[in-house]
Amino acid sequence: MPTPEPQGAARVIANFESLAALTDQMLAAAQAGKWDDLVSVERKRSELVVAMRQSDAAAVLDDAANRRKRDVIAQVKARDEEIRQLTQAWMDDFRLTMQSSQQELRLARKYGL
Repeated sequence: MPTPEPQGAARVIANFESLAALTDQMLAAAQAGKWDDLVSVERKRSELVVAMRQSDAAAVLDDAANRRKRDVIAQVKARDEEIRQLTQAWMDDFRLTMQSSQQELRLARKYGL
């Protein structure tokens, strides 16, 4: 079994904490209804995930680092669920607005308004 490297573990944990910070930014944007900001931060987070897959794959973590990694992942998953709920509510509202607009347009066409 490979020996954990403190520098490698620190890098992995720092990357996961950066991931959590970006997720928190995404949640704040979703809560504020700043959808363009949400998308922008999500792109940054996706880029970080790609970089993490490449750089962190070979790192061997000790038990404490593994626990911290699991805790951060749980935090990210919880925030992702909150973001999903907020975006789903927005999508539902948007869908209703679009349906209403389409109905108004049909009525306008039908009655020449």
